[in-house]
Amino acid sequence: MARPTRSTGAALAAAVLAAVLMAGCGQPAAQRPPGPPTTAVPAAPAVPQPAAPAGLAVGSYRPSAASTGVPAGTVLKPFNSAGADLVITQDGTVLDGLEIYGDIKVRAKNVTIRNSRLHGGPGIPASNTGIVDATDAGVVNLQVQDNTIIPDRPSYYRDGIVGHDYTARRNHIQGTNDGLGIFNRPGGPPGANVTAEGNYIHSLTFWSNDPAHSDGTHNDGIQVQGGENIRIVGNTIVASATPGRGSGPNPRGDHAGIGIMLQQNVGPLGNVVVEQNWVDDGQTSINIDHGKYATITVTVAANYLGRNQFDFGHGSKYPVRVINRAASSVPGLATNRWADSLALLGEGTSGGIRFNG
Repeated sequence: MARPTRSTGAALAAAVLAAVLMAGCGQPAAQRPPGPPTTAVPAAPAVPQPAAPAGLAVGSYRPSAASTGVPAGTVLKPFNSAGADLVITQDGTVLDGLEIYGDIKVRAKNVTIRNSRLHGGPGIPASNTGIVDATDAGVVNLQVQDNTIIPDRPSYYRDGIVGHDYTARRNHIQGTNDGLGIFNRPGGPPGANVTAEGNYIHSLTFWSNDPAHSDGTHNDGIQVQGGENIRIVGNTIVASATPGRGSGPNPRGDHAGIGIMLQQNVGPLGNVVVEQNWVDDGQTSINIDHGKYATITVTVAANYLGRNQFDFGHGSKYPVRVINRAASSVPGLATNRWADSLALLGEGTSGGIRFNG
């Protein structure tokens, strides 16, 4: 799991970014020492993928590689090929149909990143960040849609998209530390204001040498750490993880940490809806943790759960895990189903819903 901090990577000169756009390319943790050398993830094909099924509403179809990422037929133009941090400070910037190198630092309003292949930076970041980093106070209404997001150089510091005030739709995310990181800005207003719909997140990268965890990275498909107004609907999340080059083995085999982690590290959660997602794998597929606050309220309804979670012994698995029954209010909990049989989940070892206490 990544921790909410602001990256301090080098900025790409604003004049360079402005010139390229005019040419028609579109309208909290301490630093860790560098990890071992890494290589590109053998990943989803670079071939553009078809658009989401026409006429189908989010949540009515299961996103896959065939319905997420760069739309079929898109001709991509190389952009920022040197791979320095791409810092966006101009409101209304649009990056469309590009092969983008470098981690993207958004510091403006109404920015759109779409129909593009995002490679991330060539080196190990100095601190926690994302291939798209939306942690700055200036971020408002960021739109990230129909992109293929796979790092050329995976790192325990490099998530897919991280921050607040963004909408992520139909992205194919693979090989990152976490897929999506969601939290309100520490010390800022309570709203996280994030929508995640129709994304496909899978095959994260495990690192045994993560200084934050003695047992290696706790990779999550989506990690929510605080904030209000969060909507997670109609995504496919397979919480699997493969060791990066130079990492030791994953003690949990090919299982990542959590598919969808709902916790309160940064601030209390409010108006959070998690529904109609397909979630499998991980130590737990959906985890609800009140964290450092007395209570937690989240809607978790009509999701479809797989059965491939980590086995803690004697068949003990956690498709849905609630850390504290008394502290947790979970509207919709009884409406979640097994993906294979469509039977409703129930409480107990074999039922799919577990309460720690």
